[in-house]
Amino acid sequence: MSLNAKVLPFPAQRDSARLSPVEADLAACEFLAIPVDRRSDADREEYLGSPDVLLALCSRLRGQRDLAPAVVETEAIDAYRWISRPECELGLFDERDYFLGELSLLAAAGSRQLGKREEAFRWLDRAEAGFRHTMNPAPGMANVAYVRLALRYEMGRYDDVLELSPSLESGFSKLRMPLESAKCRLLRAMTLKQTGNHGSAIDLLGELCAETTLTMDPFLGARVLAELGDSQQLVGRFDLAMVAFQQALSLLQDREVSLAKADLKLYVGGVHKALGALSAATESFREAQRDYRALGMRALVAYSHLVVAETLLEMKRDREAEWEILAALPAIDELNLVPEGFAAVALLRESISKRTPNASALQNLRAQLQGKN
Repeated sequence: MSLNAKVLPFPAQRDSARLSPVEADLAACEFLAIPVDRRSDADREEYLGSPDVLLALCSRLRGQRDLAPAVVETEAIDAYRWISRPECELGLFDERDYFLGELSLLAAAGSRQLGKREEAFRWLDRAEAGFRHTMNPAPGMANVAYVRLALRYEMGRYDDVLELSPSLESGFSKLRMPLESAKCRLLRAMTLKQTGNHGSAIDLLGELCAETTLTMDPFLGARVLAELGDSQQLVGRFDLAMVAFQQALSLLQDREVSLAKADLKLYVGGVHKALGALSAATESFREAQRDYRALGMRALVAYSHLVVAETLLEMKRDREAEWEILAALPAIDELNLVPEGFAAVALLRESISKRTPNASALQNLRAQLQGKN
């Protein structure tokens, strides 16, 4: 969080007791332990009526964005709906508007991770409306701008990212938000990679790896190393790629499913495939797919189905490739992951009906999705 954001304790109402950070965090954990569908209005009033508990709740959810995006989305929406009621009184100054902004931003982040782009944009509008009425709107508004830019990247609007990310990065630096500034550079490096400018991407990612700021966020550090490894393998430097992947893995907890670890498995599979180890590649891709499914990330599950299908076709296992393609197509349609009438989808459907998967159409569709997930 920004050093210019809410770092001072919220002023307590006259009839409420102040909570220490430890007490507030314990209370937030107690609230999150109650299943959403079993919470009473009294539960929400008791816990969500305290700005201290809400601050701890937002901090908890922020730390879960890479680990449980579906939980983050659900919990943020539940809390937002409670404090957005007209009769809700919270704090003495701008606390209610601040938390409306923070919870909307968290809901947007969760929706984006789950592939719900329209919902993410809607939550970003709500976040902007909340932050606009706070005494210090700049940090919140900058975070909203970042998520909007990340959504543009996922929609393949790379020119927008390359044009707007330097200004946003500069804004984060002025606000003394080093992690967010690093995320902007990572997003720009990912865009350079997607547009074929691998050398510039590698240079930028190498600079990021050298920054001590990343020690504050192991998931971000692992993501930077994973992207560096993927960029290295795209230019044929497989040894350097595997070194970066191993360094990324060392930053992640062994048994914890996360987006960073799932992406890492996908990239390692790409190296195996490039080296001709197709069985090992398929296993890595399937491991990534299992993690994406556990995280509820349907768009990436669909993408990984296509990656597995491509590999199976190379192994002359056409029937299994058909199953993978058929598993991917419903989510691609439902989530509107490709433009309406995209020819590769029609060609794939036709080829599957004839029991002869069209490898060219599959590759085209997979490439279309690659920059969007």
